[in-house]
Amino acid sequence: MNYQTLLCCLALTQIATIHTAQAAFIEDSKAEIDFKNYYFDQDQEPNDKDSTVWGQGIELSYQSGFTEGQVGFGLDATAAIGIRLDGSKGKAENSLMFPLDSDGGPTNYWTRAYPTLKARYEKTDVKVGELRPNLPVLSRSFARLLESSYLGGQVTSKDVKGLTLTGGYVTKAVPRASRDASKLSIKGATETSDGFLFAGADWKPNKDLTLQYYVGELDDFYVQQFVGAKHKFKISEDQSFNTDLRLFDTQATGANERGEKGYGTKVDNQTASIDFKYKVKNHQLQFGAQQIGDDGDFLHMNQGGLGHGADGTFIYLPTNRLLQNFTNAGEKSTWYGYRYDFNDQYLKGLNVSFLKVKGRDFGKCGCATESEIDYTLRYKVPEGKLKNLGFTAQYGKFKKSTGTKQEQTRIYLTYTLPLF
Repeated sequence: MNYQTLLCCLALTQIATIHTAQAAFIEDSKAEIDFKNYYFDQDQEPNDKDSTVWGQGIELSYQSGFTEGQVGFGLDATAAIGIRLDGSKGKAENSLMFPLDSDGGPTNYWTRAYPTLKARYEKTDVKVGELRPNLPVLSRSFARLLESSYLGGQVTSKDVKGLTLTGGYVTKAVPRASRDASKLSIKGATETSDGFLFAGADWKPNKDLTLQYYVGELDDFYVQQFVGAKHKFKISEDQSFNTDLRLFDTQATGANERGEKGYGTKVDNQTASIDFKYKVKNHQLQFGAQQIGDDGDFLHMNQGGLGHGADGTFIYLPTNRLLQNFTNAGEKSTWYGYRYDFNDQYLKGLNVSFLKVKGRDFGKCGCATESEIDYTLRYKVPEGKLKNLGFTAQYGKFKKSTGTKQEQTRIYLTYTLPLF
């Protein structure tokens, strides 16, 4: 049993000994088990990186309430296991689904567990331990069997009406296909960072508008600033037009700026994207455009160069798709898509969609092109005994002017079982 598992078990044991005076700690607690059964198939040309795997993920999560008093204290904890049901050596490595054993083949199963200590004063929360942020400069990946997370501390304050302030510092990532936490880095680097410092604000001057500013610094690699705006224009009761603007500026710092060996290519990027969604009754049309600066690829935290299991990130851009993310230096992308939500009595909870992205004007010649089209079918039981049961099927097809072709199928069944 590793350190994190032992610490988590000890923390959960202490819950049973909480004094009755701290009733809110127990009364406001909740626990649930999440199940995710996942089939993944990928074909790629010309490098023959085909992959077919099947796995089962199970995660137990606990969230306590807060102790009574001016400052309340609490405890959260997660424990997860990933199980390989199918996918032999040679067919599983490129899926990035499972950790690898010493012989280079996929492991049969892996486990991990982490606690999070928390405190609350009025409308300000402090968390130390495992963090699962979803911020423009720091987000996690849900795209495989177990989701990724981070280890560190975070403060979130909502003391001012309409304003959410967030700040924190993380020292390690917990990759989606790894038994252990990983140090932090970027794509193409072999050296690591001591930590990632971040802060930002979400301001809602009214219910239809959200303005955002975030900044993050990965020590010895880069400083990234983000400005965003989200607006919902209500045309009628069943009709709206949504706008989502995202601007990034990322510049080198420390060892990366000095060009030291192992710290990757010098960071220098500006990226702008705008996405529109027009909704009318059950229908949604989506379209948008994105421009990556000429000086370098869009940059985000990525531990892929540190070894298998540390791969896999999510980037806060509309072009983050099943197969690719369209973030090459100089790349111009456009997209369009459609979604239909079935809201009638028998099919409520079902939606189908597609999105096609085209990228151009990148590469050494400035003439490369690439495109991807993704199809998605999702269904979640909205009520009854099977509530919280979900099914998702996704298919993506990608091609590039250099000759690369990829096809990917993902099918997963999810279920959340509330315990209390």
